[in-house]
Amino acid sequence: MKRRFYLNKKDLEEAISIYFKELKYYFSNDDVEIIHSRNAFNRVTGKPIFANENVPSYNSSAMDGVAVISKKTYGATESNPIILEKGKDFEYINTGFPIIQPYDAVIMIENVEILDETRIKIRNSVFPYKDVRKVGEDICVGEMLFPRYHTLTESDISFLLMAKVFEVPVIKKLKVLLIPTGNEIVEPEKKTEEFQIPETNSLMIKNYIEKFNAEVDVNEILPDDFEIIKNTIISKIENYDLILLNAGSSAGSKDFTYYAINEAGRVIIHGLNIKPGKPAILGIIKEKPIIGLPGFPVSCNIILEDIIKPLILKKSKMEIYYDNQFVNGISGKRIHSSITEKEYLRVGIGKVKNKYVAIPLKRGAANISAVSKQDGIVYIDKGIEVLEDGEKVKIQLKREKKLIDKNILIIGSHDLLIDLLADFVKIYDKDINIVSANVGSLGGIISIAKGYAHLAGMHLLDPETGKYNISYIKDYLDKFTLVNLSYREQGFIVQKGNPKNIKNFEDLTKNGIRYINRQKTAGTRILLDYYLGKNNISPENIHGYADEEYSHVNLALKIKKNMADVGLGIRAAAKIYDLDFIPVALERYDLLIHESFLNDERYNLVMKIITSEEFKKEAEKLGGYILKNTGEIL
Repeated sequence: MKRRFYLNKKDLEEAISIYFKELKYYFSNDDVEIIHSRNAFNRVTGKPIFANENVPSYNSSAMDGVAVISKKTYGATESNPIILEKGKDFEYINTGFPIIQPYDAVIMIENVEILDETRIKIRNSVFPYKDVRKVGEDICVGEMLFPRYHTLTESDISFLLMAKVFEVPVIKKLKVLLIPTGNEIVEPEKKTEEFQIPETNSLMIKNYIEKFNAEVDVNEILPDDFEIIKNTIISKIENYDLILLNAGSSAGSKDFTYYAINEAGRVIIHGLNIKPGKPAILGIIKEKPIIGLPGFPVSCNIILEDIIKPLILKKSKMEIYYDNQFVNGISGKRIHSSITEKEYLRVGIGKVKNKYVAIPLKRGAANISAVSKQDGIVYIDKGIEVLEDGEKVKIQLKREKKLIDKNILIIGSHDLLIDLLADFVKIYDKDINIVSANVGSLGGIISIAKGYAHLAGMHLLDPETGKYNISYIKDYLDKFTLVNLSYREQGFIVQKGNPKNIKNFEDLTKNGIRYINRQKTAGTRILLDYYLGKNNISPENIHGYADEEYSHVNLALKIKKNMADVGLGIRAAAKIYDLDFIPVALERYDLLIHESFLNDERYNLVMKIITSEEFKKEAEKLGGYILKNTGEIL
C-alpha cells in the first residue's frame, strides 16, 4: 500500500466548517430518552418541560411572626395601636408554615408587642398577602420550566422535583468507540520490552470525552493491519455515534487509518495546518463521524480540544457554564434594595446596541427559578437603597459571554406565545435564549424607547379610536416598527361552573365578589379601565381592584385556589386550570422592534418562526389565539 502524503491540508477553522457541513444530518437528528429527574444532572432537555405543580403549592409565611386578618389591622398607627386576640384575630406562625383562612397576611415578630399569652399590640396596618409567599409565586402549573436543549444544572434538578416533574426527556448520551492501533503499543501493565510503548492515550481520551455527556468504550489494541482495522470499523459503526482511531493517521508506511476510513466510508479532511496536530483525519461512515487522532499525546489533545469537543457539544446540544467573567452593563429597571445588607441580584441579560442590559429575575431566598434562569449576578452593596434604571452595574456572568451575546431580550406584556417562541428558536439555533420580563405593555414601550430590549409585547387599546398600540407608541417614539404576533381572546376568568353567575362588568360590583387585577402598566388593566369607564363603574366599587398579579397564569391560579372569584385574562390561561371563560374582547397583540434589531439575523429568525405553520399550529392548541395576520408589519 502506497505511502500517503498530506496533499491538501486545511486551516483548522476551514476544516471544521467543511466537516460540520457534511455532518448536517447527523447534527439535526436527536435521539431522546426518558430518565428520572434525579438522574438528569448535566443532561440536556430533548423537549420543552412544563410544571406539573405550583411552586410554592400553598400560601405560606415568608417570615416568623403572626398570621392576621388584614382588614382587622386597618387603622393601626403609632399613636393609635390595635390589640389583637389569639385564635380570633391572629395566630403565631413560622417561616414556611401555611396561611390558613381567614388569615391572609403576616406581621414580623419584631413589629409585634406581646402583651400576654393571648394578646398582642400592633402599630401598623398590613394589606392582604403582606409577607406571604403566594401559591405559584415561583412557577405555575402549565408554565414552561425549560425549553428544549437546556443543560440541567444542580439547581434545575431541585426545581424539577419541586414542580412535580419526576421524568424528563433528555438527549441520549453519545456512544463513542475508541480504537487504539499500533504494533508497538501495549497496555502499560503488560510492557515487558524496552521498545514497547505503553498505551496511555485511551485513558486520557476517555476521561476527557466523558465530561461532555458521552460514554466511551475502549476497543482492544489493533495491530497495524489494514484489513483488521477496516473490518473492525465496519462491524462497530452501527452500535456507536462516533468512532475514534488513535495513531496510524500520519504518513508512515504502517499508517493505515486513512485507507481504512476511505474504503469503509469517505475521508473529508486529511491534514491540518496546525502544529502539533497536523496528521488528523476527519471522515464519515454511514452519516456518522469517524476521526483519526494523532498518536503523540500533545497532538491528540489539541484535536480533542479543537474538533472532538465542539463536535460532541454540537451533537449533544450541551452548554458548559462559566462564572469567572465580569462585564459592565446597565440596570434595565429601577430596583429597591436593603440599605443594611449586600444583595445578590440574579439577572437575565441582553446585549442591546452594544450594551449589556441586566433585568432582575424573581427575588427572594426561596425563588429557585431565578437560579435556573440566571445569566449573571449584580451585587448591590450595603448602603445602596435604590439602583436606578440605566445606572451602570458590574455583572458576574454565569453563562459564557458569547452565548449571552445571542440572547433575545423581550420586555413587556406577558403572553404564553413568548414561551412557545423561546422553545422554537432552539430548534433553529440551540445557543439562542429568550430572556423575558413581564412589566406590562407600557413598560415594554418605555424599555424599547430607552434601548433596554430587542422586542416588546403589547396590547394597548386606545379608547378614543378603538385601535391598538400605535397611539401609545407615538408618545415615546417618532419612528418604529410594529409586527403583529396574534389576536387573542380576553375575558372573565371565573371558577368552574361560574358559581357567582358573573356575566358582565356590572357584576364585578356585587357584594361578595372578589376581583383580581393586573398591574397598572398592563394592557389588560387598561382594557378593564376602558370598560369600567364605558359602563360608568368606579374602581372603588370593585373589591380587589388593587390586588395585582403580573401574569395571566398567576391570575388564573388565584381563581383556581379560591383566592379570588374573577379576573380579566386570556382564554389560554383559563384553559390551563380548567376554569370557565366568558369572552369580552378580541384584542391585537403586537411586537415592537428596537431599531438596532431590524438588521440582526435573530430578527429574521423570529419572523421566520412566527410565520411558520408549525408555530401557528402549536399556538392555536393553547386556546384563544387567532394568528391570521402574524408577521404582518403594521
